[in-house]
Amino acid sequence: MPSLLSRAIPTVANAAQTRDRTDGPSRPRHRHDSPAISIPVVAQPKTLRARAAHVKKGRHLARQESWNTLAKLIRTADRRRLAVGDGALVAELLAAGARADAMEAAREAVSRSDPLGARYPVSSLEAAIEDDASDVALALVLALAHIDVARLWCGADGLPPVIEDQHRAYSGHLADAARLIAPFDPLELDSPLLASLRCRLLAADLRPRDRVADDYEDLIDLAPNTPGPLRALGRDLLPRRFGNYEMLDTEARRSAARTGDVWGQGGYAWVYLDALALDPGALRRIDAELFVAGLHDIVERCGDQHTINVLAAFTGLSMSSKGDRRPARIRIAACFDWIARDHLREVHPLVWDAAPTPGTADAGPQDLAGQIARGKSRALSTLADHFALEIAAGQRIEFHPEGLRVLSDG
Repeated sequence: MPSLLSRAIPTVANAAQTRDRTDGPSRPRHRHDSPAISIPVVAQPKTLRARAAHVKKGRHLARQESWNTLAKLIRTADRRRLAVGDGALVAELLAAGARADAMEAAREAVSRSDPLGARYPVSSLEAAIEDDASDVALALVLALAHIDVARLWCGADGLPPVIEDQHRAYSGHLADAARLIAPFDPLELDSPLLASLRCRLLAADLRPRDRVADDYEDLIDLAPNTPGPLRALGRDLLPRRFGNYEMLDTEARRSAARTGDVWGQGGYAWVYLDALALDPGALRRIDAELFVAGLHDIVERCGDQHTINVLAAFTGLSMSSKGDRRPARIRIAACFDWIARDHLREVHPLVWDAAPTPGTADAGPQDLAGQIARGKSRALSTLADHFALEIAAGQRIEFHPEGLRVLSDG
């Protein structure tokens, strides 16, 4: 069975209304009358500009060696849990900008398989802020730089390198990151970023399975309103990481109980979301009805279009494998219908581009325009496939801010 991405649906692909999301009213760029599907495609330039602005600010302050100002901004953003429209944390964006120059140099050295060359820019960054390294925010910047370089040594599958000198470099960077944050306690400092960093360093621990649940519990308690930690917990509990399917289900239930005042049963669904998309084996233990109840609770509590697109891409694309007829998969995939009909108002192509697609080879990295085009194609193909019977009957599917309309030509 060909994947949705391989199907050519030119009438749908040319049908979308593409617009910018700005501070003012939406402004159509292109509008095409379509006999099939019409839905706004929103590239979210406001969110992208906000992300870029925070990264740029962090980079500028690092170049000016304004470490105290940078540290204060990171601490404030972390404490206030500031985020941009797609959920990206401002503290992380500032820290990304602060280490961006070092990462460019390290990435080039890794491409040459030069461990010493990859370490040099991080060591230079550490020397530049040596007098202020006792500040938790700057320690986090340095630790994140080490983690970034460690990941550069990993293969496309994300697994540690097997070549001896590369594995030594990978392990050394993780050890340095752990050393930098060891003096700080995330709960005492009220720092989700520090707690998140501890979770990212589980790979450096000799017995990560003994720590994974407790470390993530601290992170989720510090940022219960943010789905990112819940989703990351699910990924790290897969057998390919630090857990197993039994642990995944147990921690999904515990997380749902701890975040019930925020998400209802949604914590259960958030923990399973990425785990299911990455590993179909996670279906072995899942309570499909509890998961579906969690999806309803998420939509009820956080029905913004970014979240709706995440859930639509998951149910309609990541869970759409027609070769897997397990009841749990069928039950979860069926939720795409009510998510699309009752809640989807616009397509966010970058969300669909990032969604894992079963049975489809990774096309590799693309520039922003390529990501938007690929995400748009995935979303429109999924919608066309779902509404195929209506389209074949000559009906038009139109998505409007007030809801979906199914119109007959007659």
